[in-house]
Amino acid sequence: MQRSAIDLPASPHNLAAQGSVIYATHPMVGAISRVDIATGEIITAAAGVEPHDVKYSTADGLLYVTDEEGQRLLTLDPKTLDTVGVMNLPAQPHDLTIAGDTIWITMIGTDELGRIMGGKLDLFPTGKRPHDLIVDTAGLVWFSNWGSAELSVFDPTDGTTVRAPAGVVEPHHFAIGPAGEVWVSDNGGSAIVRFGSPPTSVDVGPVPHHLAVTGDIVVVAVSGPGQAVFVRNDAIIGTATLTQGLHGVAIVHLQTPPSA
Repeated sequence: MQRSAIDLPASPHNLAAQGSVIYATHPMVGAISRVDIATGEIITAAAGVEPHDVKYSTADGLLYVTDEEGQRLLTLDPKTLDTVGVMNLPAQPHDLTIAGDTIWITMIGTDELGRIMGGKLDLFPTGKRPHDLIVDTAGLVWFSNWGSAELSVFDPTDGTTVRAPAGVVEPHHFAIGPAGEVWVSDNGGSAIVRFGSPPTSVDVGPVPHHLAVTGDIVVVAVSGPGQAVFVRNDAIIGTATLTQGLHGVAIVHLQTPPSA
């Protein structure tokens, strides 16, 4: 598999992609980078105090960034990286996910999930310790819990939180698979888990973190060996050794030049 290195001004953490562009947060220096894989152009700009997570919204064409230390949600122009909006929050935001025109965020040090719709923030207590999260095809919010084996599911229609099916040692990050299934990285179990009846576990190596899906392939960043691991039909089909401590993963789409 083809590999290449891109020099950035600081260590990248979480990633997002749109088309041929990758966005990377740099929490240690309060910045975010925009890398166009097609052209090689790299732009870096200040983004709050400690930008952690970043997502692109197809609903409004903007970037959303959790500014953890700054206790804010930032809105950025995806082309210039200019900050075009700021929402102050009552606690430190960590991870976020976007479902249609709705943004969900997890808060550090509280048991709450935050939902932002139409510029309005609503907070939902869960009785848990939310870390990362994703919205499934039924509109349910799955979230992992800090330092815990518990995987939780929140129903926004009635405000209830239940425990997801067992099968994960220490859940961390999520992706929605090609058939709408929920995948989670088992950070303490060296695996990724697909939830079905029953859940299916695929050993990928020590300390798996973020996941992404392209077609019928699930890609996972495995921090221990610094590898991207590619999974199809619950089996590993390839690996790419990248860098120790690998954390984020994002999928870019490059236009194929027309044949002569």
